[in-house]
Amino acid sequence: MQQLNQLEARHTSSLADLRSSEHANLLDERLGDIGPRFGDIEPLTMFHEEWSELRLDPEMHSDSLRFEVAAHWESTPPLPRFSGEYRIPAPMEIVSQGTDPSASMLNDDFHREFVSELRYFDNSYASGRGFMSYLRMVPNSSPLQVWFSALVGTNFPPYPPGYVRLDLTYNEYLSALLLTKGLYGWQYLYADVSFGDPALEHLTECLRNGLDALPDMFPGWDYTSLSQRLEARL
Repeated sequence: MQQLNQLEARHTSSLADLRSSEHANLLDERLGDIGPRFGDIEPLTMFHEEWSELRLDPEMHSDSLRFEVAAHWESTPPLPRFSGEYRIPAPMEIVSQGTDPSASMLNDDFHREFVSELRYFDNSYASGRGFMSYLRMVPNSSPLQVWFSALVGTNFPPYPPGYVRLDLTYNEYLSALLLTKGLYGWQYLYADVSFGDPALEHLTECLRNGLDALPDMFPGWDYTSLSQRLEARL
């Protein structure tokens, strides 16, 4: 049996915490088999001929998940209603994705090029809420940019509506996920946004309810920084 690296062990433990919590109803979970590391599936030109100068972040080689991990959960009474979801694919699935078909339907040249550069690494796989987190696979860019999109009307020109850049690297995102457990809307806590934006204000209640309750649900974690991020965006 292969030994788990530190990040894999922490994600396995985080999933177990959700499973055992009396305040969370775990609707679905996935924990895949260990597969190749990012470093085992290079050169990246095997997947896209224009990736000869693409360099993955060093941390993606040294400490990343080698398996799929996913969860879909909701709070249970008497807690107020809030929920979360995430699905992190294995490295092979991330790099072997083709271009998003929606890119070809965009009229703006920059929008089309931008969307064609994105490869998702987190999504709403069970609820249908329509969110995705992406790596922007641009050669000679380090670290790789992380972007988020959801079915909301945010607008940050010149980028397509609905897309927002996160102030996180890929590995930082995976670490933040251990804390947030996929609480709906958590990604916006790492973006330059305001929850006063009509497109986002509906997320405030879920985030506030979750950040008020998560410290008691998972007492080994410190949620102070997330609460501060929320308050700074109200």
